[in-house]
Amino acid sequence: MGIIAERIIKLTKEKDIKTDSTPLEASRYDKHSYYNPHYGCKMDKAHITLIGVFPLYMTYTNGLANDSPELDKHIAFLKNYNICPDSYALDSGYDSFENHADVWYYLKVAPTIPPKCNAVLNREGTIERINHWVNKLWKKGGSIHMPIAKKLEFLYENGRKQQVGMYLRNQTPMDEKFEEKKKTRQPIERSNAHIKGRVTFDVRKIQKDSSELYSILRFVAYQLMILANLQNKIEKIDLARYF
Repeated sequence: MGIIAERIIKLTKEKDIKTDSTPLEASRYDKHSYYNPHYGCKMDKAHITLIGVFPLYMTYTNGLANDSPELDKHIAFLKNYNICPDSYALDSGYDSFENHADVWYYLKVAPTIPPKCNAVLNREGTIERINHWVNKLWKKGGSIHMPIAKKLEFLYENGRKQQVGMYLRNQTPMDEKFEEKKKTRQPIERSNAHIKGRVTFDVRKIQKDSSELYSILRFVAYQLMILANLQNKIEKIDLARYF
């Protein structure tokens, strides 16, 4: 998966990253998969990261797993390839201070995450409180005269990760281009549907011990088809020739 992803990154000019989960449907008689009321079926989950519309990475969980904890693995994967993304779009299920801070710190881009319905501006995320804590940690090298990016980096590295996330989250309602940035996430739904239209991307009739392996193998098969397109300079994803 990683070898193919590295090649895709080198061949594409895309710089927009996005991560989301998609259901891996199970049989309704499956004794091991959980029923997910949101999707209305028994299922497991594939958590997928794309660059543009091109698949880079996938992790596997049960069908009721929270999406947010999986993001750490995806960030760790991406930072190994020295990607400098223009954006990183996620849905509101990933809205946490830690996720905002981790994406910004490791990938050097403020994530585009729609706030949850109960989100509010947090006082600890104001520039005044950022300056307060930078100044309070002056013995460790903090200075209110540092650029804001350096202040956030300094606080992240000195146990103030949540505050960094609060500052980044606070910027969302003040960003006039936020609605436009959210549109960068839209292709992931189409891409997930495209994967399911080209490979058998479910866990029906698969033993529980093998379901993760089979799901990853099918994802890698799809990656290989996409890579063949890119290597032949075919920018539009059209896999009809494979069938």
